[in-house]
Amino acid sequence: MTLVNTNELLVAVGQQLQITEQQGAALRMMFEGLGLIRTEIIEHKEEVQMMLQEVRDSVTLTDAECYQIQQAVKLKTNELTKHRYKESDLKFNQMVGKYRRLIWSKMKERFEVAKYSHIRRIDFADAIEFVQFFQPEDYI
Repeated sequence: MTLVNTNELLVAVGQQLQITEQQGAALRMMFEGLGLIRTEIIEHKEEVQMMLQEVRDSVTLTDAECYQIQQAVKLKTNELTKHRYKESDLKFNQMVGKYRRLIWSKMKERFEVAKYSHIRRIDFADAIEFVQFFQPEDYI
């Protein structure tokens, strides 16, 4: 091997080394950029999850859920009245209405809403339980 060939070889190896270093630097920049993007995605995901939970927490009852609560109140008021009066009593229907108004009133207080239909969906199970275990004596 001659000195000229050696110089050419060194120049070629030097150029290849420079290209490899440039590629390494470009890969490092891409890697660091991907790390930043990953961090941002995780932060945005957490923000979206928090906003989604806020929306879920603020959504009110569906029509079907309102109907289920109405039916639960109807059953409970009939049950309460039957324990105290006979269906043939003149006061029976009057007392059913009185118990219904009391349940609705106390439910709105309990869930801090102006209308029972404004109860949040996440509180639906609690609202049904409230009706099922309602006892007028607890509010006298």
